[in-house]
Amino acid sequence: MQIFSSITRGCQLLFSVVVVGISANLAKGQLHGSVPSQTGYAIFTGALGILAALIGIVALFIDSLDGIITWVLDGVTSLALLAGGIVIAIAIKGTDCNSKYDLFHNNLLNTGCSKAELGKDNWTICGTDESHMHSRCISARADSAFMFLAFLACLAAIVASFLSGRHRR
Repeated sequence: MQIFSSITRGCQLLFSVVVVGISANLAKGQLHGSVPSQTGYAIFTGALGILAALIGIVALFIDSLDGIITWVLDGVTSLALLAGGIVIAIAIKGTDCNSKYDLFHNNLLNTGCSKAELGKDNWTICGTDESHMHSRCISARADSAFMFLAFLACLAAIVASFLSGRHRR
């Protein structure tokens, strides 16, 4: 059972690190305005996943941490990751990564908008080049997928912890 717990914790850690990396890259690519709240929340959920995985790894060696502490932490983390995956999926729902129109009109993908005045006309400038936004679209989809994978790894970690606790008694 220790091997299963170790594998689930390793997957949880790996997927959460990927979520933080992709989300931070999306945040860094924001050119105009503030980073979308979905991206900030994704970074938070990935960091929470990393914390839960590290505490879970420590709990493999310290029996007093294994049990209710890890169950609650993993439960909260799994709910946060599930919510994050859903939020990103909803934000990019129906977006065709090959459609210039879809990319420019999606606030999560278009790198933000800014107002510009040119003479008597006011312009709203959104986005950057199409290839950059296409890359952001693929990244956002991957971010959502990895949040769902991290969610499943959290659930598996809870089951492994519960079964190993029952096995020791």
